[in-house]
Amino acid sequence: MGTEGYSTAQVERLTGIGAKTLHFWDHSGFVSPSVVGAHGTGSRRIYSFRDLVALRVAAQFRDAGISLHSLRKVVTVLREMRGLEQPLPETYLVTNGVDVFEKHGEDVMSVLRQPGQAVFSFVIDLARTVETLREAIQKSTESA
Repeated sequence: MGTEGYSTAQVERLTGIGAKTLHFWDHSGFVSPSVVGAHGTGSRRIYSFRDLVALRVAAQFRDAGISLHSLRKVVTVLREMRGLEQPLPETYLVTNGVDVFEKHGEDVMSVLRQPGQAVFSFVIDLARTVETLREAIQKSTESA
């Protein structure tokens, strides 16, 4: 079904989220299928890849100790501050298990405990550091 979308059974397998939770999250408007929504008992929900990303992100935050109520607040804050329709798959989010932070460019700010409050952070881009080091090594061996 790749390009058309993913059924509830496929979403369960791909995300590890049970059908009852998917139904609740859809019914409550937290994460709903964007391809085909439920329209009565027995109807098939069809989720997009982007929906899968949102579901996995939500599940990971739940596993990290962030409550559903707090995740709803994060989504609301990001929709209001950034104008994002689906913040979970569109935003670089980080948690310490208590607060949720958005990394936006070089800035990191709270989106749960103190929405909009910048926090001191120093994030090391390990991939960039390794790449730069490899380039420097290659240049030094070429010139030797």
